[in-house]
Amino acid sequence: MSNKTRRQADDGAYLWLVLFTLVVVGGLVIALVYGTMALLTAVPILLCGAALIAVPWGVLTLIEKWRNRLE
Repeated sequence: MSNKTRRQADDGAYLWLVLFTLVVVGGLVIALVYGTMALLTAVPILLCGAALIAVPWGVLTLIEKWRNRLE
C-alpha cells in the first residue's frame, strides 16, 4: 500500500472516529447528565455539527480526486 493510499485511508478513519465521538459519545454524555429529553433536543444539533465537519471534508476530498485526475 502506498503512502498516499494509506494516508487517505487514515483520513477517512479519523473522520469517522471524530463524527462517532461527537454524535454518539456526546449524545451519551448529554443523556447521562441532563436526561433523555435533553438528548432529543441535542441530537439535531450534534448532527448539524457533524455535517459542518463532514461536508467540507467531502468537498476537499472531491477536489483532491479531481486534481489527481488532472495530473
